[in-house]
Parts: sequence; C-alpha cells; structure tokens
Amino acid sequence: MLTTMPLEAFVCREVMTNLFFATKPFNLIRHCLLTTGLVLAAVALATLTCDLGVVFELIGATSACALAYIFPPLCFIKLSTRSWKTSAAVACVIFGSGVLLISTVLSIVKIMNRKTPHPSLAHQQGTDSGVQMTVPSAVADSTNA
Repeated sequence: MLTTMPLEAFVCREVMTNLFFATKPFNLIRHCLLTTGLVLAAVALATLTCDLGVVFELIGATSACALAYIFPPLCFIKLSTRSWKTSAAVACVIFGSGVLLISTVLSIVKIMNRKTPHPSLAHQQGTDSGVQMTVPSAVADSTNA
C-alpha cells in the first residue's frame, strides 16, 4: 500500500481535478484536500470492511456494467449519425443502467443484511467471535481447589 496508494490517488485526483476544476489554475490547498479525502476514504473502506468479496462485488456491480454496457454505446451515440443503430445503442444504455442499478442495490442489501459482524465489533454487540478456549484439566483442578 505504501507505493500503490500514491499512484492510485494520483489518477483519481487528476480525473477529479479535470472534471470539476478544469478551468481553474493549480491550487495547493485543493490538491492537499483532494488527496487527504481520497486517503481517508480508502482507510475508512479498509477499516470497515472485513470481507473483500463484498467490495469486489460492489465494484463489479458498478464498474463492470458501466464498462461493458454503458460507455461503449454512449461513445457510439456521440460519434455516429442518427440511424436505427443509435436507437439500439440507446436501448443498450438503458439496459446497462438497469443492470447497474439492480446489481448495486442487491450488493448494498447484501452488505446491510450480513449475519457475521466485523470481528472488532463482536464484543460490542454481545456476540461470541467463535473462538473457543480449552483449559487443561490440571489448570482447572488447581482453580477449583
């Protein structure tokens, strides 16, 4: 994470800067705030998530649908002239948006209905973490005496 996080933060920060502040000059305070926000968001996600499968499911639900069903037809619509093919591309965008919405909602519902709490929260909720300790009989006998 020591070497990966700065590279990933650079790409995300650059995209956010170009999207939201394209016409404004470089600002060091904005740069530091965006970087701090990205790092804190990553730390919060890593701290709150004990099951990486749920994270992959949520990322797949959003990004895979967008990359497979939404962005290619949108590019086609933008680059082509009006024909029957553009209406098929619009239908593909609508279908992809529906799949993205449904799969994201199902992933979030799965996260909310998780039966196994985070191990650090097990003592707060009064649940057993599943670890059983066995006491040797010699120790048990000495405590009863």
